[in-house]
Amino acid sequence: MGLSEHEQRLLDEMERNLYKHEADIVNTTGGPRTVDYTKVAVGVLGIAVGLVLVVVGVTMKLALIGVAGFGIAVAGALWALAASRPATAEDAQRPGRRGSGPVGASRSGGSLMDRLSQEWDDRNRRD
Repeated sequence: MGLSEHEQRLLDEMERNLYKHEADIVNTTGGPRTVDYTKVAVGVLGIAVGLVLVVVGVTMKLALIGVAGFGIAVAGALWALAASRPATAEDAQRPGRRGSGPVGASRSGGSLMDRLSQEWDDRNRRD
């Protein structure tokens, strides 16, 4: 069953809006990132200490200790999640550190779709 003219216009409008906003989405979420493993370790340690305090608070029937433990666990989780940040040129120059971005991220220019299309063409030429 074919689409009516109204449905076709709506579909075309939705497609145009998708392509219009695609670049914004890719720019805000893409790019190489680095992780500070010290912050992750401190965050995990905070979660563990917080959970221990929650258990101690429950066993001793002291709500204040349990609530404080929960707060410490949440703060540790937020600390660990904040350990990732966008990579800078300085991060790439540090010895012993490998880039955390995708394999093709070091290439310049082109959108994501252009790079994927180029990789597809290169792969087909090798076969």
